[in-house]
Amino acid sequence: MTPVAIFLFLAGAVLAWRFRVWILVPFSLIVVVVTFLTQLSAGAGLVVACGYGFLMGFVPQTGYAFGLLAQTTLLARNSGKQTFSRKAAVAALYRRTSGDHSRG
Repeated sequence: MTPVAIFLFLAGAVLAWRFRVWILVPFSLIVVVVTFLTQLSAGAGLVVACGYGFLMGFVPQTGYAFGLLAQTTLLARNSGKQTFSRKAAVAALYRRTSGDHSRG
């Protein structure tokens, strides 16, 4: 069950980078139902299967929160740096090179 929880946590973190929070509603619902049915088919009791289902349904939500935290941290860290695009760097190099040839 631990590898599944790790996978769901990482899936929640990946969902945070692309989708809004509403993606968690169907995703968590599917996770709860699949985990519940898997536990029932494995011979667990109704209460135990329900507990595992709700626990596994909560894991992607924590992963989503972690993904938002990571995204915010990376954006805040990079916002202070001045970054140049590759096109701007090539254009500046081209201007410098063409200026040298026009004098000669």
